[in-house]
Amino acid sequence: MKMKPVRVLIFLAALAMASCGLEEFNYVMSQAPGQLLLLMNRHKISTVLKSKDLDPEVRRKLLLVLDVKKYAEDRVGLVRNNSYAVYRPLERETVTYNLTACPRLSLEPLSWDFPVVGKLPYLGFFKKQDADKKRDELLKKGNDVYVRKADAYSMLGIVADPLYTPMLKDRDYDLANTVVHELAHGTIWAKGYPEFNENLALFIGNQGAENFCREKYGPDAEEVKYGIGSNQDDIVFQKYLTHFSGQIKELYARKDLSDDQKLDLKKDLFARTKIDFRDNWLPQMKTGYYRGWLDRELNNATVASRLVYYHDISLYQKVYEKNGSDMIKTIDLIKSVVDQEPGNPEDNLRNWLSAN
Repeated sequence: MKMKPVRVLIFLAALAMASCGLEEFNYVMSQAPGQLLLLMNRHKISTVLKSKDLDPEVRRKLLLVLDVKKYAEDRVGLVRNNSYAVYRPLERETVTYNLTACPRLSLEPLSWDFPVVGKLPYLGFFKKQDADKKRDELLKKGNDVYVRKADAYSMLGIVADPLYTPMLKDRDYDLANTVVHELAHGTIWAKGYPEFNENLALFIGNQGAENFCREKYGPDAEEVKYGIGSNQDDIVFQKYLTHFSGQIKELYARKDLSDDQKLDLKKDLFARTKIDFRDNWLPQMKTGYYRGWLDRELNNATVASRLVYYHDISLYQKVYEKNGSDMIKTIDLIKSVVDQEPGNPEDNLRNWLSAN
């Protein structure tokens, strides 16, 4: 069933009123106009490609997205719908601003519970001023807060996810990765398990984009080399995050220190981690993607926002290899685990690995 933009928002509002708390309801209603605008002025990519005045590089990227979409459907086993068959021109620098917040002495992010998607450890805002307003509100309550740009997000099949203009600036591998990542969300989503959802989509995006580029450009192409290096860097970064978050949790768990003492040691720990990252972790990386970590203002929320995505990439790699490095078999297995097995999908996948 196709739903018109206004009907979609009425549908979401009804769900919100039925299932959300007051804070979540106010958030949904405040962001509804921004979502409505993004549901308008959409064009089929096939129609955009007919324009004689289309910039050649934009044309190439649009064709690339259609190729990636077909590959994701046919060779990865992802959902077949209208996502990434439509284009939404956008004049601003990013699509949304995602906000993560944590207490000053905890890496456990604040969460918000919504219908359909379940509990989420972040909020997305279409206007920076809205994100900044929420940031200031949470800072006044004594939280660490982090706001970052996001060039894409998934509507989980409620409506088609479009290609947005900011995505066109990405190199081919990164663009392919984003499309596959978001289609993965539309294919498999375990309500209430954000770490599983994001780690799985990260793995599918990484592996799917690498495989796509290898087939499209050849095994020795620069995009393939970059993709392999980028995927390896994600693994290095996860190891770093595991190491650093362990140090943070150890500090916060100490019973011999007052909160003020912990906060003083926290400042020192966060300052030292940049030196550690620069000297010991960055030299292991193949691309420059994570150099920005050194320039970022680090706090609990910055770390927690990354931990949602870099939770346990190796789990999905093992499942993939156990399925003969066949993406379709891997997707089918994980879908069956999510649909048929109650509880945490990560735990269920570990049990499957142990049994096989």
